[in-house]
Amino acid sequence: MLLARTSPEEPLLEHLLGVGALAEGYLAPLGLGEEGRLAGLCHDLGKATPYFQEMLAGQRAKGDPLTWHALLGALYAAWTARQRGMGEKSLLLFLAVLEHHGSLKTPWERIPLGPRQASEKAWEILPKQIRALQESPLFPALVADLGLPPPEAFLGEGAWEEAERLAREADALLDREGRDLGLHYRLALLYSALLDADRRLAGQAPPKGEGIPIPPEAAEAHLARKSRPTPLSPQREALFRGVGEVLEGPLEKVFPARLTLTAPTGAGKTLAALRFALALRERVHRERGFRPKVVYALPYIAIADQVEEEARGVLQAAGLKPEEHLLVHHHLALAREEEGSVEEALLLQETWDAEVVVTTFHQLFPTLVGPGSALRPLHALAKGAILILDEVQTLPAELWPFLGELLRQLPGQMTVISMTATQPGLVKGQEVAPPLPSYPRRVRLAWHGARTLEELGQALLQEGPKSRLVVVNTVREAMSLYRLLREEGLPHLYLLTSHIIPKHRKARLGEIRAKLQEGQPLTLVATQVVEAGVDLDFQEGYRAFAPMESILQVAGRVNRSALGEGRLWVLDLEGDGGRRVYGTILLDRSRRVLGPRLAEGLWDLEAYALLPQYYRLVEEGISQAKGQDLLAKLARLDYSQLRFTLIEEAPSIPIFIEWDQEATRLLGELEGALTLKDPGERRKRLRPLLARIQGYTVSPLLQRALKNLPPPLLGREEWRHVPREAVADFYDEEMGFLWEMEQFL
Repeated sequence: MLLARTSPEEPLLEHLLGVGALAEGYLAPLGLGEEGRLAGLCHDLGKATPYFQEMLAGQRAKGDPLTWHALLGALYAAWTARQRGMGEKSLLLFLAVLEHHGSLKTPWERIPLGPRQASEKAWEILPKQIRALQESPLFPALVADLGLPPPEAFLGEGAWEEAERLAREADALLDREGRDLGLHYRLALLYSALLDADRRLAGQAPPKGEGIPIPPEAAEAHLARKSRPTPLSPQREALFRGVGEVLEGPLEKVFPARLTLTAPTGAGKTLAALRFALALRERVHRERGFRPKVVYALPYIAIADQVEEEARGVLQAAGLKPEEHLLVHHHLALAREEEGSVEEALLLQETWDAEVVVTTFHQLFPTLVGPGSALRPLHALAKGAILILDEVQTLPAELWPFLGELLRQLPGQMTVISMTATQPGLVKGQEVAPPLPSYPRRVRLAWHGARTLEELGQALLQEGPKSRLVVVNTVREAMSLYRLLREEGLPHLYLLTSHIIPKHRKARLGEIRAKLQEGQPLTLVATQVVEAGVDLDFQEGYRAFAPMESILQVAGRVNRSALGEGRLWVLDLEGDGGRRVYGTILLDRSRRVLGPRLAEGLWDLEAYALLPQYYRLVEEGISQAKGQDLLAKLARLDYSQLRFTLIEEAPSIPIFIEWDQEATRLLGELEGALTLKDPGERRKRLRPLLARIQGYTVSPLLQRALKNLPPPLLGREEWRHVPREAVADFYDEEMGFLWEMEQFL
């Protein structure tokens, strides 16, 4: 009997049939069921060679090139597709099967034009593998049991003829032009479904069944339970009613669809979006027989934690257990104590098996682009999903053309809701938020006279204690201002920057929020970490000049409840901190649109009305080259050259701060995990462990870290470690990572 594996023992025929059936089930609603089944039936067909079977029996070394099996299965899948008149699918099937143990790569780099003379090892050993199968009495029977064409022609010249055809088709992609992402998405769906089916079957983890109903009224019940009446309460109720009325029209206008939800800060967009998504989910179920999953994506982890709290509240208001229906997926998510086994937790993270998923943009967009296992949830999203993109203005402007096309051409049945108070033109579609003509003016924006940090510090000291937020552009500026105010004895003073470990940052945010609710006159000095979506409410704000959307986001942390009149002072500080963080175009367009109005002062609602003009100038000014280049590469499947990241950062280095006993324990676990020889076991141990370690990690700019560089972490130069006995030399609980001697004083 041919085996797929031995621990536990699984017959190869059973494995191939199982993966084929699962992949077919995933892709049938998307019109790719036949291709999915064929990919599943062929993906491990190369395990039928005697070489692989000898390895399973312990008679051949693991990793011996003759045991490699992906190429043989990929060729059989492509050849079979062509025999069945599906020649246009052959290349996609070949690539999905070939890479199912790795990442998608550029086709013309993987298929040589002269396959018989190729020097790549997998092609060099292919003749020997084919001869072994020609002599195998078991292979024809296996192929027959799978319902595939008889192998004699394939094992003769068929494999090489197919390889040559594939090489020509791959080479032709070099000349492919345009922005059509259909080829990428079809390949990505095949790869996603095959990867998921293979891993589920190997892990004996069947897919989750039909999602349960979550009544949209639960969002309103949660809002009523948590909110106290404020002047904005009627506006929140109007927003709730308005988004609900949109669902009274034809379903095809809202699912699948591209929508926007634009409303001022404090209007209750998070709960309104959840209510809309849950109501749409139930309507889709009534009219089309399935419930799409709700995916809520945000730019920052700090906001993800807040949205998680709201989603938990909604589920609890519905009488449901949040842990059974809610998944939080970002790089720190596994730091929580998960119920069940580590493998179950990892499976949830990789496949998004939940009714409601809260994640970050840094997790969501790789599920659309790939090229690796990040694609794994794509087929589940394509079957049916409602994607809420919160604070989309934080996405890099130079990537808008690329990201906009990614979202516009999404496969399957997905509704995208672009939600923010400062809506760029990333998603173009119907607006679901109603007009709020009586929305009150909350904050008046104007220039402040301070031109230096020293002048700003003196002004703050003269005013004395007050509920205020001060946001500057760089960590250096924030630490300098904080130190100045601390030395002068300003009470109730806090600092928040990215140089403070997440464990301390989260605790500090909670403390600040509680003290603000108590009415304490505290001063928070911060960088952009408090901008988008962080639920803080100050009486007054100060913002170093920045792009217009950043200024308005800080305005959103001032007088959120519309109690009286809030003030946001905009600072035209000397130096180039803003330019180094944001570049010149965003700052220049902001100054052109907003600068003259700040001289006389304007209300927040007046500033929001200027955003279309600002975004138009930005789109005219930014280079479209990067986004267009990414589109062209993805359209022709040039994955190896696709350099896609949402954050363009200067070089930085992670530093683990061994702050307390828990950090010491984690360090010991990390050392033990790194010594494991089995790659699978090592990965299983490292994945949740690394997430917990992130809670004690900062990543300062490399040029700063070099001024006070801690020793390597467990001998790894690219990762640094501050031991407990040396914490005072490198880290301060108030200030964060210390990189200059004067910071110790």
